[in-house]
Amino acid sequence: MYSVCNVVLQARQVHMYQKIVHQKRLYITFIVAFLFLFQFVYSDRFTNMRMLQFLIVDFSVVAFIFAFHGFELDTLKSKHSIFLSTVIGSFLGVLLGMFLVILIFGAQRDIYRHEFIATNVAAIIGIPIFSWLYYRIIMKVIPPTRCVVIGEPEKYKALTDEVQIASHGKVVIDSWVTTIEEAKEVINTIGTKSILIADLTLYRRLTDLLHGLEKQGVQKYFITDVTEYWLYRIPLQLAEEYRDYYEILLNQAPISQEKRVMDIILGLVMMIIALPFIFIFGILIVLNSGFPVIFKQPRVGLYEQFFMFYKLRSLKVDKKAENSENPNGTITQRITLVGKILRKTRVDEFPQFVNILNGTMSVVGPRPEMQVYHDKWIEEIPFYGYRNMVRPGLTGWAQINYGHTTTKEEYIRKTEYDLYYVIHKSILFDIQIIMQTFETFLGMKGGR
Repeated sequence: MYSVCNVVLQARQVHMYQKIVHQKRLYITFIVAFLFLFQFVYSDRFTNMRMLQFLIVDFSVVAFIFAFHGFELDTLKSKHSIFLSTVIGSFLGVLLGMFLVILIFGAQRDIYRHEFIATNVAAIIGIPIFSWLYYRIIMKVIPPTRCVVIGEPEKYKALTDEVQIASHGKVVIDSWVTTIEEAKEVINTIGTKSILIADLTLYRRLTDLLHGLEKQGVQKYFITDVTEYWLYRIPLQLAEEYRDYYEILLNQAPISQEKRVMDIILGLVMMIIALPFIFIFGILIVLNSGFPVIFKQPRVGLYEQFFMFYKLRSLKVDKKAENSENPNGTITQRITLVGKILRKTRVDEFPQFVNILNGTMSVVGPRPEMQVYHDKWIEEIPFYGYRNMVRPGLTGWAQINYGHTTTKEEYIRKTEYDLYYVIHKSILFDIQIIMQTFETFLGMKGGR
């Protein structure tokens, strides 16, 4: 198993969709070049100061398009999806860019000159039109990847069907190989198709045959990489079958000092912004349902250590309900009038900036769980404990991709997203999640 695990780890470095990656880079380059060229040509005074101002706006536009999935040409559902994503991303990017320019340089007259406003309008109108046309071209240029699956359809078909749907026709399953005899027949008919390896036991028996196909130019991929790429989660079915492989990846999750620095900076900034809201809603809570204002509860954190978790109280005080086996079961009956507003606006989460500053939480990570749920699911859901290999977060990959969880099936799906985050976490990924959190807050569902 160890040798096979090494093969899967090495194959992980080979990206299945290099053409799409190159197209994304080219697409981003075109957008930046379009903005900068328009600004250069239209501006009558292209000074160093003006160039810096334009670059701030351009960066903001690109960042927001990225956050709203505008660069994910391969996973957006339609031309309408990419058009909507880039319209919203461009508009919000221009607003943020203008705000930053005014914040840094002051409300100078230059900012309101016609060429500065014109370039912003060009970004809002021109980029969505360009993106829509580019999407039509790329969907025709990049052919689908036709695959022969090494594995039993009864075991993997549901998963491969989900991948085919998520890829919008870019992954096509042509046939299945379950025996050595079938594999020998495939050698003569495979043509330019790719091999998708699902069953490791069968793969070990077919290593020599598959090696011969690779020499003929046939590409070999593992189902782990394909599902992660298209589904943005790690199905527990695969995590259990590829246990050695995923345990290596999940145990290679060091605590990032750069992430901690980002947490402190964002925590301080957001705490300053949040204080007036905490004060105002604190008064409203007292007037509506009395004390206490702050709800405190032990939660399971990094390395399964307990910490005190803070929220603005949104429920009526009921010790019996809080200590029951299902504390969430009585939320509807216990929520206060002010609590409805707090939960709808997410203001009840603001005190958690204290948790972020004291190091018990991060801005981004799996949500911290109550002990009663943690003890239950760690016994029933495989790999559930690996969520605690990173600090719990105010927002997270599972939160923006999946809703509130109550059933075991929902907790399993949310765990799959959390495992994906633990393996793929990075500063850039955190920034993407933070920006997509605002998308979720605005009621947008994104493109995937």
